[in-house]
Amino acid sequence: MTVTLVVEIVVAVLLVITFTISLVLNRRLGNLRANQDEMRRLIGEFDKALAKARQGVTELKAASAGADAAHDERMKQAKILRDELGFMIETADRLADRLAGEASGNRAVRQEAASQRGPEKAQERPQPVTPFPTKRPAAMPAGNRDFKIEPRSEAERELLMALRQAR
Repeated sequence: MTVTLVVEIVVAVLLVITFTISLVLNRRLGNLRANQDEMRRLIGEFDKALAKARQGVTELKAASAGADAAHDERMKQAKILRDELGFMIETADRLADRLAGEASGNRAVRQEAASQRGPEKAQERPQPVTPFPTKRPAAMPAGNRDFKIEPRSEAERELLMALRQAR
């Protein structure tokens, strides 16, 4: 075999390889051109989604700022109420101490008066001191124990509960 024949065979093989590669590239470029419209549509949808997300983030920031302002206002009101309640508790404690002092003073005065009246009356049991006297309906006799206590208002119940918790 001659050198020219070998060179021509090598060139022919290289041409077949080049032709095969060009066919594969042509097919891939055709697929890319066919999918180009779909890629444009996907990019457009992605752009719209991105714009909505930006708008959502902006709205979320505005809502967060509004909620933060409302929260700060509620916290200020809560602090004011806390201070007022603290003052009310201090005042109620002072009043309770004063009432307890007066009740014990009254008890001592009654016991002293009872002891001065005589030994037979000194053994009488003193009446208990109640902060909220019960009210009996006018139609019921005094000896009947089935009387009902008037219901307290919600403010009274809350104040009593706060005083119990403060101690």
